[in-house]
Amino acid sequence: MKKYCIFLIILVSTGLCCALTSAEIQPVLYFDPDVVESNTGDNNIVLLMMDGVYRGLCGYGVLITIDNPHIAEFISIELPEWVGVQNVNKINNTAYFVQGTDVDEKQIPGSVRIPLAVMGIHAIAPGYATILATPVAIDDDQKGRYTTSVGTGTIVITGAGPVPVIPMSN
Repeated sequence: MKKYCIFLIILVSTGLCCALTSAEIQPVLYFDPDVVESNTGDNNIVLLMMDGVYRGLCGYGVLITIDNPHIAEFISIELPEWVGVQNVNKINNTAYFVQGTDVDEKQIPGSVRIPLAVMGIHAIAPGYATILATPVAIDDDQKGRYTTSVGTGTIVITGAGPVPVIPMSN
């Protein structure tokens, strides 16, 4: 019985070790900066970035949105120079679908801090909004597909100019 228990413990621990070492690390989408602080009427630049492409990057499709159209809107979205085949589709002032392909294989396995899009954001009114990057498809160089979560960032807009001084009555 004792030998059976030891055998069972070894079998379970071996299976557990194999399961933990076979887990894949998936790429991460994020915004740089992750918090945009601005005044009403200002324009800001935000980068959509990706890390963790251990199998390289062949192409991507990402939906980029701002959840509150009364606070901020996109004024431009451009893809970086390394993207050979580019497609930027404007859905409205707060949503774009972007696609890019690395035809010259510039993003090799293990690349870090890969820019996927450069966004111009206009601050409309004071308040808070969330900027989201929802991956539709991110393909690696080995004819596979990454699975990654939604990237999020925060937009904080304050009023423009100094706080007005209200005169006191006597």
